[in-house]
Parts: sequence; structure tokens; C-alpha cells
Amino acid sequence: MIKSPHFTLKFKSMLILGCYILGILSMGLISYDQLHTTERKTELLELAYNLNNIILEVRRYEKNFFLYYKEEALQENKRYLAEAFDTEKTIIARGGRLKIAPMLMEFEKQLIAYQTTMELVSQQESTNTPEYLQMVDSLREEGKRMTELSEELVRFERSQIHDILNTLKSQLIAWSVMAVSLGVILPWMMIFKIFHPLTIIKGATEDIAHGRFNRIEVINTQDEMQQVMEAFNTMVRELERRQNQLVQSKKLSSIGTLTAGVAHQLNNPLNNISTSCQIAVAELGSGDMELINRMLHNIDQETLRARDVVKGLLEFSRVQDFTLRPSQLAEVVRRAVRLVQSQVPADITVSVEIEEVLVVPMDSQRMQEVFLNLIINAAQSIRGSGKITISASRNENAEEIVIEVHDTGEGIPEKIQGRLFDPFYTTKEEGQGTGLGLSVVYGIIQKHNGNITVKSMPGQGASFFISLPLARETTI
Repeated sequence: MIKSPHFTLKFKSMLILGCYILGILSMGLISYDQLHTTERKTELLELAYNLNNIILEVRRYEKNFFLYYKEEALQENKRYLAEAFDTEKTIIARGGRLKIAPMLMEFEKQLIAYQTTMELVSQQESTNTPEYLQMVDSLREEGKRMTELSEELVRFERSQIHDILNTLKSQLIAWSVMAVSLGVILPWMMIFKIFHPLTIIKGATEDIAHGRFNRIEVINTQDEMQQVMEAFNTMVRELERRQNQLVQSKKLSSIGTLTAGVAHQLNNPLNNISTSCQIAVAELGSGDMELINRMLHNIDQETLRARDVVKGLLEFSRVQDFTLRPSQLAEVVRRAVRLVQSQVPADITVSVEIEEVLVVPMDSQRMQEVFLNLIINAAQSIRGSGKITISASRNENAEEIVIEVHDTGEGIPEKIQGRLFDPFYTTKEEGQGTGLGLSVVYGIIQKHNGNITVKSMPGQGASFFISLPLARETTI
């Protein structure tokens, strides 16, 4: 398979510019040649006019000679004939190879014939003989033909100039159309080859600034611009990989923070298990089977309770591929609440107001991470006692679920609401936060083809609204 040659952007630009310059030069050379031809034709037309005037003088002195038979008229006739020969030779010298050449040859023959007949007529002594009268008639016919040929030369040269001028007009229109076309096509090619890909890259860099690592479609330009776009996609893949590593590190950090709370949550069931075992062992000797069965049942329940706590932590920490499955929204939210309960102060109430029947296509592990981050942020915004409410409703018109996470905290200033989801942006003091929490939330919602917005007024709390489609579509 023969590969098409790859030309650099510099080479293409130089080629386009070279073609444009070559086209302008070609137009200029062709127009110059036409103007040069017109100049020559104008000179020939002037000579043709002069020749025609000379012939008219020849005929005038011919008439004077036959009227008065004066030697002076005959000499003037000869002088103008000689001048006609000189002018005819000048025309042949300047344009004898042009289309006028055959006409000049015929004119020269007629001029010689007229001169010869005039010589014969002037040598006749008698003017009443039939031979003389016949020669006079021949002379007049030859003079008439000579005049017609001179006028035809003038008309021919004039028509030639008109044709050239019409051609120049047509060429001027054609060159103008071509120049305008090139003026439109060349910028369009530059836009398509350079500015259009740059616009695509600019939009993609803005997406990266907002935490959206979208690859761009590579335009097959077969030059440096295509290489830049391919390199950009490579960079996007690497940034996405690094961000995933960073997000996973944050998750592990969160797990470390949650572990203390989990240990506290495990302490109660373990104490209950220990107490129940001690009571059961003590009652073995008395044989109170009912009490023993009740203690064993308590042990079983507390074991399941501890298992659920550990299971929730393991599910949160486990790395899994992004997968949408129908999940019960209320249960996903409750698991997140259980995990983060130890991070929420005792005087802050977390309320889940979601119907059990709401089932949404989602990646439950990642959505659990969304709610965990939002609950922690909400708890940190509340000074003293307060309440966090998580509710959901179904939007039948848009076929989506709208989830609201509302807190009674201090609220979010309007000037920073537009930057909340930017990576590494945080309002917390240095060392208190990474600025990745809401960025991670935004990325997860985007993967679900959903949307997240915030509505808040300082001193009136904040509400985060999450819209999730009911259709099973994902953006990977």
C-alpha cells in the first residue's frame, strides 16, 4: 500500500503562497503581452491611416493631372507613390509576420501595377486614342482598388485593436474573479488547516480547566497540526490517568479518615457480642436455653451489623470499572451516610427523604462517593447545630431524577459558585483541603450524563442539585 506523502505546514503555506504569486505573475505577463501587442497594433493603425491618406493624395494629384495635364501634378503623384512604398515597407517591417501580411502583399502588387500604368499614361502623346482611354480606365480601376485596400488595412487594424481590448476586458474580469476566489479560498484553507484545529484545541483546554478530560477528533491534515492534535490527545490521556491516581489517593486518604469512625461504629456491636457471649457462657450451667438462644441471636445480629460496616468501607475503597446498574437510590444514600456518620458532629442531623421505590441506573460505588463528599462539605459549612437533608424527586417531563442535598450552613458567596467544581479550587485554609472533592463529584456526575448545580445565598445555607437521566447512557 502506497502511503500519501506528508507535507509540513510550512511547506503547504509556502506552496499556497507560491501558487498565488505564480498566478499573479502569470496574469501580469499575459496582460503585459496583450498590452504590448496592442501597442504594436496601434502603431500599425497609425501607419495604416497615414498610408490611406497618402493614397488619397496620390488619387488627388492623379485627378489634377488629368484635368490640367501639368507636370507639377505628375511629380506630386510620383512623390506620394514613393512615400506610399516607404510606408508600406515600414508596415511590413513592423508587422509583416502578423495577419496583415497577405493584405500588404496584395496592396504592394496593386501599388506597383498602378505605378506602371501611371508611367505609361504619362508617356502618351495623344489623349484621344482608344489605347489611351483604356489605360486611363485601367489606372482609375487600379487606383480605386488601391484605395479600397488601404481602407481595408485601416479597418483590419482597427478591428484587431478592438478584439485585443475586448480580450483584455474579459481577462480583467477573469483575473478579478480568480483573485477574489483565491482571496476567499486561501483564507478558508488557512482557517481549516490552522485556525479550526486551534479552535478545537482551545475548547478542549477549557474543558480540561473545568476538569473534563475530553479527547478531540483528530483532523487528517497530514502535517504538524495533526501531530499537535494527536499529542494533545496523548496529553489528555496522561492527565486523565494522573487525575485518576490523584483521586484514588484522595479516596485512600478519606478511607483513613473514615477508619476512625468505622472503628467507633464497630466498637458497639463488638461490645454487645462480648457481653452476649459472657451471659451465654454463664447460663450454660443453669440450662436456661431461652436466654442462651436470645444471646446467640443478639450475637448474630451484631455480627451482621459489623459486617455491614466493614462491607461498606470495603466497597467504597475497592477500585472497579465504571458500570451502570439499576440501584435503589435511598439505599446508596444511606450507605454513604453510615460511612460518613462519624465525621458529622452530633448536633448536626442528617435526614434522608427518598422514596424506597426510586431505582436509578448508576454506578452505586461512585455515586456513594458523590454523596459522601457532599455530606462532608455540608457538615463543614455548618457552625454549631444544623441539618443536612437529602431528598429526591422524579421529573417526568425530562425523564430524570433530581436529587437535592441541602444544608443549613453559612452558604456560598455567589462570586465563587462558578469555580466550586474546578480542580484544586478550595476555600479552606492551606492543608485543610485539596480542592478535589467537588471536582470528583462533577466528574462522576458527568460520566452518568447528568448535571450538578448549586444554589446558595450567604447565611441561608446551600443546595446542590443533581440531575441523573433514567435512560442507561454513559460517557466513558
